[in-house]
Amino acid sequence: MVDLPALVQSAIENEKQQFSAAVLLTNNSRMARRVSEVLPKKLTLVIMTSSSKVAESLKEDGHDVKFLEDALSAQGLSVLSSLHDIVLQGLGEGRYGGSDKILAILAEPMNGVIIIEASSLSSNRLAILAQEHDIDIEILAKMMDLARHIGGRGREGHAVGALFAIGSVPKLRRHSTALVLNPFKGHSDGRRSVGDTNNHETLAEFAWLDGAILFNTKGVASDAGRYVQVPAGIVPKPGEGGRHLAARSISQLADAVSICISSSGVIAVYSKGRERYRVRLS
Repeated sequence: MVDLPALVQSAIENEKQQFSAAVLLTNNSRMARRVSEVLPKKLTLVIMTSSSKVAESLKEDGHDVKFLEDALSAQGLSVLSSLHDIVLQGLGEGRYGGSDKILAILAEPMNGVIIIEASSLSSNRLAILAQEHDIDIEILAKMMDLARHIGGRGREGHAVGALFAIGSVPKLRRHSTALVLNPFKGHSDGRRSVGDTNNHETLAEFAWLDGAILFNTKGVASDAGRYVQVPAGIVPKPGEGGRHLAARSISQLADAVSICISSSGVIAVYSKGRERYRVRLS
């Protein structure tokens, strides 16, 4: 049986470049305490758990704990993908810096340690999503630029938000309903493309309408003011607002990427019904 605390201690001693952060995935509060005891005191530790009891217990000890919706015990090897998403989200939230070396510690569903260079993840966070959904990385990057533009404007006295969905337009339309006449109808692709930054101000104006803007995988806007039809089987998570629920739902229903910009300046990116990245604009 693997002695996980000893394995962690060995990894710390053998690495020439010091770790600046550690992430521990566990549903065992005793193991979490044992691991934390062997970590350097100055090392930032974030504990991820899918057990509410473990989360409450460790928070009482003063640990930085993040609750996971998906059960760790049921993930198997897919936990590695979840770990990747968790670290990416941590980068977006500012938990880690782009040059940090992170020690990922797995106590469930398997024991082990993984060394993660944040710089490589940071540079590829959009590329991974783009590849999964067959979207050009430059288009997804432009979409994020537009989201930042809207988020920035929203924090200058304008309490606004927006929602984009990028994918197969027929699928996106199938799971949404028009709230207004389509303002993009009859215009050329060039005037509707997010790839041209000259169009961003116009796209922002339409993004502030109720509903979502739909884009094809080439970044060309097809519709605005689309109400996402959330089926009864998809329920809000604690603290989740309507726009975020709609973004999560459409990403799952239409196998799309959705980007939700909140009025507080937070940008969340969803794929296949899961939040994959979150960043708060400074």
